[in-house]
This record gives sequence, C-alpha cells and structure tokens, in this order.
Amino acid sequence: MRAHVIVLPLFAIALASCAELRWQKAGADEAAVSRDLSACSKLVRDKGARAGNLGLPPVWDPRFGAPVGPTQAEQQLQERQAADACMRERGYRLVPLDK
Repeated sequence: MRAHVIVLPLFAIALASCAELRWQKAGADEAAVSRDLSACSKLVRDKGARAGNLGLPPVWDPRFGAPVGPTQAEQQLQERQAADACMRERGYRLVPLDK
C-alpha cells in the first residue's frame, strides 16, 4: 500500500509534464520563433564551449577523492534552462500547444 502512495503522485506529475508546449510571442510567426530558438541554442552552445560546463561547479566525489564535473543529464538540463532564459529575455513565453 505504501508504494502506491508514492508511485501514484509521481505518475500524475510525469503525465502532466507530457503536455506539449511551444514558444509564443505577439507578432512572431513560426519562422521568427524558429530563428530565435536556433539563435538561443547556438548562444548557449557557444557559451558552454567557452565555459566548459556553463558555470556548473564541479562536485567533490569521495569515491575518487577529487572533484568531478556535471553529468551529461545535468549539463543538458543546464543548457535547456539557459536556452529557455534566452527565449524569455527575447519576449517569448511557453504556452500549451493548441490541439
């Protein structure tokens, strides 16, 4: 019974997070959205290449007795957050996809 208490809320959260979203900005057509998203993604990739990991600090790993960098998942999350911030700075917002 206890497992159901944990699993069901997690399942509901996962299901809700599957909603498709798109970037929207007044006066921006699909071509403009695509251009801005590409520009933000490139900016993030370039910044990440220069910084090595977008500024995410290394974490001390006692197994190795040394700092280790972010995991690939952490890096991808950091890049996604930076690209999202770039789009918001350009006046976009995420909205549910109309079906």
